[in-house]
Amino acid sequence: MRLLLFALALLCATPAAAQPMRVVSLDYCADQFVLALADRSQIAAVSRGAARDDSYFRDRAHGLRQTRGTLEEVLALHPDLVVRSWGGPWDAEAVYGRFGVPVLQVGDTVTFALARADLLDAAARLDQRERGEAIARDLDARLARLHANAPADAPPVMYLSAGGAVAGRGVLMDEVIAAAGGRNVWTGQSWTVLPLERMVETPPVLIATGFFGTARERMNAWSPSRHPVLQRALAHARRVDLPAAAISCEAWYAVDAAESIAAALRT
Repeated sequence: MRLLLFALALLCATPAAAQPMRVVSLDYCADQFVLALADRSQIAAVSRGAARDDSYFRDRAHGLRQTRGTLEEVLALHPDLVVRSWGGPWDAEAVYGRFGVPVLQVGDTVTFALARADLLDAAARLDQRERGEAIARDLDARLARLHANAPADAPPVMYLSAGGAVAGRGVLMDEVIAAAGGRNVWTGQSWTVLPLERMVETPPVLIATGFFGTARERMNAWSPSRHPVLQRALAHARRVDLPAAAISCEAWYAVDAAESIAAALRT
């Protein structure tokens, strides 16, 4: 009787209690969580963006199957967990739920505290808690080091993307600047395109630039970064070019960008 009850318990156990062994990620932001946390044997496929130049863990994507993220293609891989940030259908949880496949939503965090929690949640869902906790401890130590070495008076810093957008309140880049010991010059909400005249007339102490010289900029012939006024301003400005892979998604590894800004402020 005990053996029978044990067998029934195993049959009734939900798949979610077991370690996911066929994980598929739908976009390159979701890829980073899977590549950082999952064992390779757990990964059924990553997205086609996993190897692009602004994919943080692109080196770990070599040899893994890639998917376009269509519903038919993903279901053919028989996943037991789908991970997404923005890829796939907007109602992915409901869509995949109809086929009994759970969806883990990651990314889109606006503070390091939320990014840390997002990391740990993903680690738990992938049954890789120890790995997630180790990464979280590293993040904590690096943020503490930045805080301890921050200048007494936060110098003004502006983030400028190759597309001409500057970061304001309510996005992770604002916290990146603060963690580095700087003060974000744009106090408006979210992202905006700052008039070139304003930047030239009131230049910040440091301009942190993103995606200049990457495929994102090269593919856009009308990018504001090509404007001669901006080119002249950047040529004479104190500037740090942030690693594109560290800022392409809102996740814990954006601390790399904070350390780059902090180092630039000290020189």
